[in-house]
Amino acid sequence: MRLARNGLFTDPLAFPNLSRRSAIGDAVVGFVVLGVLLLMASGLNGTQQFVSVLVGLALMCRRSAPTLMMLFALVSAAIQVVTYDIAVGPSLLYAVLYYTAGNHPNQWVRRGSLIVAVIGSGFAAWAYQRSPVYGPTDNASTLAGNVLTFFAIAVLLVGSWTVGFVRYQRQRVEEARIAAQISELERRRLLDLYDEQAERSSLARDMHDVVAHSLAVVVAQAEGARFSLDANPDAVKESLGVIADTARQALADVRGVLEELRSTETTAAYTRTDRDQLYARMRAAGMILQTDSVGDEDAASPLNVRVAFAILTESLTNALKYGDLGSPVTVRQDWSEGCRLTVHNALSATPLAPGGAGHGVRGMAERAELAGGTLTSAAADHGWTVDLSIPARPEGIS
Repeated sequence: MRLARNGLFTDPLAFPNLSRRSAIGDAVVGFVVLGVLLLMASGLNGTQQFVSVLVGLALMCRRSAPTLMMLFALVSAAIQVVTYDIAVGPSLLYAVLYYTAGNHPNQWVRRGSLIVAVIGSGFAAWAYQRSPVYGPTDNASTLAGNVLTFFAIAVLLVGSWTVGFVRYQRQRVEEARIAAQISELERRRLLDLYDEQAERSSLARDMHDVVAHSLAVVVAQAEGARFSLDANPDAVKESLGVIADTARQALADVRGVLEELRSTETTAAYTRTDRDQLYARMRAAGMILQTDSVGDEDAASPLNVRVAFAILTESLTNALKYGDLGSPVTVRQDWSEGCRLTVHNALSATPLAPGGAGHGVRGMAERAELAGGTLTSAAADHGWTVDLSIPARPEGIS
């Protein structure tokens, strides 16, 4: 859950999709570090203790309120530069703050923090060389000393920023890869729907050609026979013969079309290879799959296999779009009596995609109903579970 939606934080620069748990974790870690800094600074002067407090506060709100983080960091740095009173321990923690800035999704925050890191390294080196504690013993800072100190501080600050920026780039690349995988799965699903619709349209055209043509012939012959019934009985007999032949041919054609329709509905072959390829595509997208299958799938009804494969595909696609890829997705199939399919996945707080309209769930339910089974798809066990159950079909029914 995003904190901005809760009204707990109003910082416009807060990390998007930051969960409550992550924000509390930052606050706890920052509080612990603050306590350690205060213990370490117990023998230091008031300025250094104040700097320690500011750095600890910056750590506590580094992702939930980056504006405050940057304010605390700049104020603490400015105090040390102005007073030449360097708090080395707290200053080392600037690395964490610049890592956070380098990983920030806002490009202006990233660019601005990098500029501040470079310029701040120069001011920090200048103040360090003039510090009565850490500066030269003869109070005469040299150019070489300033340069070396500058590079040492720049390695700490700019290096930390660079690590955060690299992590940000990797996250964007990974999100783009997952989005591409989802787009490919959606494309394949749409192509399958297109092929199915094209097949239905073809069957509809065939049925229309058979029925419309045959009925047109029958109607024409019947009308002619009605008008010729008294005047030309032989013509009526001929018309009735044509009607009978046309009806027999139409019946044969309709049976052929229905057989073709029945075959596309029940005998479409989905093999273990198709399922393995589906698993491979999901694993390539970053999904952790735990699969289990019991019973003799080869003895199952082709319709059950077809429906189970379609619902498995839709369930795994939804798990990829809305699930937590860091947690395993479990798939269990039981072919002992009919078909029982269960798919469970954890839900993600940052879904790489937005919520849909629910057409996929309705489509799965319709497929299950057509096969004589039932389907439930709902939240369960801190995640989402799809449960399909199709009874065994009687002998001879496919």
